[in-house]
Amino acid sequence: MSDSLYDRYGRPLVVGFVVVLAALSVASAYLRVETAGTVAVGDAIVSLYIAAVVLWGTFREGYDTARFRIALYGVLVLWGSADLIAGADARLAYLFLIGGSLLIAWESYSYTRERRKPVYER
Repeated sequence: MSDSLYDRYGRPLVVGFVVVLAALSVASAYLRVETAGTVAVGDAIVSLYIAAVVLWGTFREGYDTARFRIALYGVLVLWGSADLIAGADARLAYLFLIGGSLLIAWESYSYTRERRKPVYER
């Protein structure tokens, strides 16, 4: 096992930074709902989902897996859906919704294609 500077100091620093950002995201979601009311519930759900996915990737899954990428692309779908449900008829909301769905479909296809290869080709 290598004992590089990153393993010793960098990884704990990155994990600490991710935890702080997730805590700020949760606090931001709470304050947004507190000040704007039910109008901001969609944005708050998206913020909480992002924090949960990033924490899950940091502590459990890892960032270089198909499941993490699919969950992360789900953020785009949630953002687009939340904006459309809130009544923001913007092109960006459609772009997020369609783009996120396409990214999820592509990642799912790539993962399935890779799993069907024989072991000696992986």
